[in-house]
Amino acid sequence: MDQDITRYLNDHLAGSSAAILLIQELAESYQAPEARDFFFQLKEEVKDDRLILEDLFERIGKEPSVLIKMAGVMAARITSLKLMWEKIEPGKLGLLEGLEMLELGVEGKRLLWKSLREIAIWFPEWEGIDFEKLDLRAIQQRRDIEFWRINAAKNILANVNRRSGILVK
Repeated sequence: MDQDITRYLNDHLAGSSAAILLIQELAESYQAPEARDFFFQLKEEVKDDRLILEDLFERIGKEPSVLIKMAGVMAARITSLKLMWEKIEPGKLGLLEGLEMLELGVEGKRLLWKSLREIAIWFPEWEGIDFEKLDLRAIQQRRDIEFWRINAAKNILANVNRRSGILVK
């Protein structure tokens, strides 16, 4: 019973592990205090979301899978190998790709909250969880990440000559 919901929650819990590692790398890559502050705050919000996921497990009498959690960490490490190659640092493609991965992950989290909101009627154990508020927070997180992603895209994908109007053939 509840095997699919347990698996679904486990998958998102694993994804949050990967997100926390990526956010930490992004925070450390920026020199600008406002960027670092944003990413460190985002990391705390994702940790809060993890606690909510763990609470959802507890409320339905299930436990997160250690194996799936470890798979999430391993996937994050494999992803970070690719990003290490590209370099998560200002002016490097890895920064842009890391931001895109993070933005996609936050959209996945938003879809999680929307799905759980729709099925919450059949999970009275979840009474009091404000899935609408969680959804709105994910929307805001995605918008904020998009700000940094677009700035990175401008700085990385269009070189200085193109941005200054000097085209070199």
